[in-house]
Amino acid sequence: MRGILALLVSLLIVLSAGYAFYHVGVSRTQNPSMTGHNGIKNPGNGPITAVEYQKMLGVGINVDWMTFARVRYYYFYWRSRGVNVPKYFKEEGFSNVRIRVGVDVTKNRTALKQLGEIVNDTLEAGLIPIITYTAPELRENPTSEAAQEHFVEWWKTVAEYFRGYPYVLSYDLLIESSGPVKSHPEVLNEIYSRTMQEIWKIDPYRLVFVTPPYTSSPFHLNDLNVTNDGYTLAEWHIYASGPKGCTYNGSYIEKAIASALNWSRKTGIPTWFGAWRPNYYPKNGKGNGPCPLEVELNFSRAMVSALSKAGIPYDINSDVHFFDIASLTWYQSQESVLKVILRPRRMER
Repeated sequence: MRGILALLVSLLIVLSAGYAFYHVGVSRTQNPSMTGHNGIKNPGNGPITAVEYQKMLGVGINVDWMTFARVRYYYFYWRSRGVNVPKYFKEEGFSNVRIRVGVDVTKNRTALKQLGEIVNDTLEAGLIPIITYTAPELRENPTSEAAQEHFVEWWKTVAEYFRGYPYVLSYDLLIESSGPVKSHPEVLNEIYSRTMQEIWKIDPYRLVFVTPPYTSSPFHLNDLNVTNDGYTLAEWHIYASGPKGCTYNGSYIEKAIASALNWSRKTGIPTWFGAWRPNYYPKNGKGNGPCPLEVELNFSRAMVSALSKAGIPYDINSDVHFFDIASLTWYQSQESVLKVILRPRRMER
C-alpha cells in the first residue's frame, strides 16, 4: 500500500513540474537548439521566458518595411547596395523593431523571403525583431470562416519559415483589434488559441503576443482567455494615432497603465505597449495638425514618464515620421522628441 502511495506522489510531482511546459495541448519537449531551414542556429542561451523578454524589449519603433510600397522599395534598394537599414535604428538607440507585415506570405513566396531578409538584417544589427500581421481579412470579416482559416495559415507559414531562429524573434499575432473584429472578443480568443497551437506545434518555445479587443484596449485585457504558460505576453496601446486634436489626458494614460498592471498582477502575464504616436497627423488634411513641437514634447514626456515608472516597455509609431529611408537620414525636426523617447531614464534624473 505504501508503495502505491509513493508511486502516486511521485507521479503528481512529475505532472506538476511538467505543467509549465504545456499550453493549449502543446508539449514543449522539442530540442531548443535546432537549426531552421535557413541555417540559423539558436545562439545557445536557450528559450526566453515572457518575463525575461519584457525586460529585454526596451524602447522600440514600428516599421513599415513590409507594409508601405515606397518604404519597402527603398529598403531593398539599399539592401542590394550592401546597406543594413536596421543598423541606423540600432545606432539611434532603439532596442527592438515591430515589423508590420501587410502582405499575404501564404501565396507570395518572394514576400516571405523578403521578410526573412529583414529579420536577418535586424538580428545582425543587434535589434529584437517582432513580427506583427495587419490581418485585414480577419479585422474586416471576423466571423468569416475563410478569414479565420487564412489567419491561422498565415502564421503557420511564418512559423515554419522561421523555425529554429533565435528566440529573440517573437510573433505579435494581430497588429490591432480595430475594425469589426474589435467587438468580437470570442472570435479573437478562439483564433488566438488555434493559432498558438499551430505555432507551438512547429516551434514550442516561440514567444507570442496577443492583443485585447476594442482596438487593443488595456481596459479590455480581462476579455482575453489566455493561460500564463511562461511564453505568452499581451500587447496593448492607446494614442496609436497620436494626441487627437493635439490634446491628451494624463489621467487617462495613468488609468490605462494601472489597468494593464492590475491584469498582469492577476494573471502573471507581462504586457507591452506596442504603439503610440508622439504627433497627430489628421487624415485628408482635416482638423488640426501636425501638433506644435511643444505639444509633442509634453505629450512624449508624459507617456515616457508614466510607462518608465510602471516598468512597461514601449514602441513608437512609426518609422516614416522619424526616418527618411530614401536618404537614410533622421528628420531634424524630430530630434528633440527622439531624445525624450529614447532616453527615459536620463529624462527622469
